[in-house]
Amino acid sequence: MSAGSDAPAHFDLNLVRAFVAIYETRSVTQAAERLGLTQPTVSHALSRLRDLYGDRLFARGAQGLTPSVVAERLYEQLNVALSTIEGTLEGRQGFDAATSSRRFRFATSDIGALFFIPPVLRRLQSIAPRLQTEFVQLSETVVNDLATGALDFALGNLPNLHEHSREALLFTERYVCLLSGDYPLPRGGLRLEEFVRARHVMVSSPVSGHALIESALSQRGVRRNVVALVPQFSVLPSLVEGSDLVVALPERVARLFAKDRRLQIAEIPVALPGFEVRVHWHARSESSAAHRWLRDELIQTLSKL
Repeated sequence: MSAGSDAPAHFDLNLVRAFVAIYETRSVTQAAERLGLTQPTVSHALSRLRDLYGDRLFARGAQGLTPSVVAERLYEQLNVALSTIEGTLEGRQGFDAATSSRRFRFATSDIGALFFIPPVLRRLQSIAPRLQTEFVQLSETVVNDLATGALDFALGNLPNLHEHSREALLFTERYVCLLSGDYPLPRGGLRLEEFVRARHVMVSSPVSGHALIESALSQRGVRRNVVALVPQFSVLPSLVEGSDLVVALPERVARLFAKDRRLQIAEIPVALPGFEVRVHWHARSESSAAHRWLRDELIQTLSKL
């Protein structure tokens, strides 16, 4: 890279913020919206960054701006640096939730989005109306995204994160069956033979812990008749209502789905272990007053659900 000997004199924190925003949104326009700046201002910042590092940094692609090898390496360093600097400023100036416009990024599954987003946003809108939040779908890069600061928090049943993050318990949960209100449920509930014979829908998610139910059933010698695999939980109410399909899912979400549809809930006729829903964050975030504040709010708000 040919940054030049005078690069530090021309490098400021706003350039770091612009770079991180462009990298994460893959768009100058969206980066400008996130930062509350005009698009020409962010474009100018990108031009300065290209001059400083002697690299194009981003090229236009089918999915937006594609980072170069240099940009990938810079992001790992600059995002951590930005979080550290902002954390020191918070420590000196304090964090005022009522006036802060800081932005936080959460990852959760689609079922988590249905369950977590409404109460979190209601709470934040009442006590921190200028705070910015972005919820994204969980992906296989969640561990690295927490480590680099691309994510602030991950929410859900995420056993693969235990060894890679700090965490706090929100609540314990268990699985139940969700069926159509027309399903001929036997008196006393589903029997094991009926459960095994029934036509099941299963959600295939590579990053959440919901695949564990299949493992738990297999360990108990129970094999379901799975007739459909779907990528998201949000489609389940429409599939199950008015059909003979059965789906196993967390009880809180089953009750949420059954509230406004002709659906019913039944016990799974197999003793299955419960699971824990947690909030995860990276250790380096613990020095941030803003992070600590939001973490406490998440725990207080979601543990009551």
